[in-house]
Amino acid sequence: MAGVSASQSILSMLKVWYKDGVSNLMFRNSPTLRKLNKVRVEGKSQNFSAMYGRGGAVGASFTAAKQRAQNTARNVEFEVIPGQIFSVYTVNSKEVQASLSKRGAYMRVAGAKMFAASEGFRKTMAAALFGRGYGELCTVPSGVTSIATTGTDVTFPNDAIMKIDIDTHLVFKATIATSTVIGEAVVNSINGNTVNLSAVSAAITVTPGDIICLADSMDSAGNPNLPVGLDAWIPAVANRTGATWTTYIGTKFMGVTRNVCADRLAGAFVLGGATDPIKKTVQELLMKVRRQGSEADMIVMNDEDWLALAEEIATSNTYFTQTATKEKKNAAVGFSAFTASFSTSYVENIIDDPYCPRNKVYILDSSAVEFWSYTNVDKLDDGVAGNNAGKQDPMTMDGDGKEKDPYGLIIDDYLNVQPGSGSTDGPDTDVTLQCFGSFVVTNPSVCGVAILKANTAYIGYTA
Repeated sequence: MAGVSASQSILSMLKVWYKDGVSNLMFRNSPTLRKLNKVRVEGKSQNFSAMYGRGGAVGASFTAAKQRAQNTARNVEFEVIPGQIFSVYTVNSKEVQASLSKRGAYMRVAGAKMFAASEGFRKTMAAALFGRGYGELCTVPSGVTSIATTGTDVTFPNDAIMKIDIDTHLVFKATIATSTVIGEAVVNSINGNTVNLSAVSAAITVTPGDIICLADSMDSAGNPNLPVGLDAWIPAVANRTGATWTTYIGTKFMGVTRNVCADRLAGAFVLGGATDPIKKTVQELLMKVRRQGSEADMIVMNDEDWLALAEEIATSNTYFTQTATKEKKNAAVGFSAFTASFSTSYVENIIDDPYCPRNKVYILDSSAVEFWSYTNVDKLDDGVAGNNAGKQDPMTMDGDGKEKDPYGLIIDDYLNVQPGSGSTDGPDTDVTLQCFGSFVVTNPSVCGVAILKANTAYIGYTA
């Protein structure tokens, strides 16, 4: 493209015109995460009791009923152990002074770094919401057998793409919960569904079906480090069949062995038939949670599944209208919202959450699903209401970089500000957004998960 002038003398007299502000090119945040109630907690753990059975001390024989009376009420006590997320940035004096006003920068450097750290915090929390606390993202696709130090292209599903960024560190494991790491890689680039990964040290030998997780998401004993999410509270392991499921549900979770009554202690489950429409599977799950007394008010599915549901409905609900020959005709493509109902159970909206794994549908009673946290979680709010479209403008944090805050262990109940290690450019400050907590389903029986089309490829199918 030709410039204003070929003369360098003329060009030297002209200025560059800049548009104020900084655009946000990152993905939207999880609408499901926004809707959950956040509760402040304390203590070494957070326990709650749940009654899952009434016992068998009832019948036409008084003598027999009396003999069984000692087991009239059956309770369990869940022991919730918090996970953690840290999002950190460093800012030095030179950066602060060089960006004091819009004369020197599009926005203050510290504010830009705070915004980026907040976005990383929100998107990692969304990954945790739909996981088990191990940072699991997806499986190694067929055809990929190694990750080279010079870079290897790997195809990721869209819901996993939402949860990573350039320079994200990932690990490969044979199963989600194993403490053995096959190798670590870093994200070099993301182009559509193609993610270029480089092994951190030596080349990594992988097998299709191995699990790709966010690095550092488990401790040295193999326990999850991230907040534990829906895939653990309402699991669908192995489509709830076979030895893999039997082993998983028979292992203690939050202090409770749930195999005695899985549908009550681990939520309802529906496996959609291979040819079943999505709407049929959703209604079956709604029927099951209603049977358990649910006042379900949230149905959550991946946005690609939402689109597939829209196509189903459009195919089965076509209307024709006749108009005058010369009258203008208007057409609307797609749907703005869906509702689902079974008898008097009515869910007003189905949430399209791009962080929800493909082929999974959750029906939730919001009174039973919360985030329990030791720390303030205001930074989870990006200012977008509910499931509305949009994302936060970075300029809303232009003056919120905490670069002039005094050092402190806990500031505003979630921030840590401490001296950095410094560099040739002078002293610096490390600012950490910290969160300690867990997602909790206080009544699993009134929530449920469905797998669409008898699928076995979703993350969480394996243990």
